[in-house]
Amino acid sequence: MRKIQLLLVLFAGLQRLYGMDIQITGGEMELRFVAEYNRTFLFCWNIAVAGALELNVRNDARAGIALGKIGDVFELKWFAGLATAPFASIPVRFAVGYIHNAIPDYEYRSDSLRLLISLERRRWGFTAGPAFRFSSFFGEPSVFEPDMSWSFHAFFINNEFMRLGLRIANFDDFVSRNMGNHFYNLNILVRLSQRITLVNEIEMQQSGSSVLASNFHGILYRGGLLFLW
Repeated sequence: MRKIQLLLVLFAGLQRLYGMDIQITGGEMELRFVAEYNRTFLFCWNIAVAGALELNVRNDARAGIALGKIGDVFELKWFAGLATAPFASIPVRFAVGYIHNAIPDYEYRSDSLRLLISLERRRWGFTAGPAFRFSSFFGEPSVFEPDMSWSFHAFFINNEFMRLGLRIANFDDFVSRNMGNHFYNLNILVRLSQRITLVNEIEMQQSGSSVLASNFHGILYRGGLLFLW
């Protein structure tokens, strides 16, 4: 509840920044299916829905939920976040996000708060910032884990019909990892129309205590449709 209240306070701050005149200038919704094979739980899958509202062109609010199975047990994940790009001539974005992961059968829960800054160009982009995570198993007291979230992406093709890119990162919308648990993501977006895009991603996951000391952990496929309005 406190995390949701924090996001509402941040949203109210955006309203003050723009003189209480908040307008929805765009939006999107994505439906996706994820199938994963990894060394810990073998086969995993989930179905997710995520959406975003663009506010006054330079700001956006995002949220999403994923339901599925990790091995033989149920898993719940959801996230919410706000982002702003305050400078018209500088492609820099600031974002805050909250992530909740839960596996009820293991009495596991993880709550993460991320503060990110991004530099976005047409062909590449970079994101970095601190992450603060509280995790607990089997009802034990939560363990606090500060870490650094980072991401780099590059687009080899980026036109009106198709976008082909590569992303290296240790986080996504639904999961916040440590420095060594990163992934390599090859993504292809095919625009079927002005408002519908087909999304396909293949992801190789690495695990370890650091980036240079990581090993292969699993492979993942993510596919779905992105709707714009």
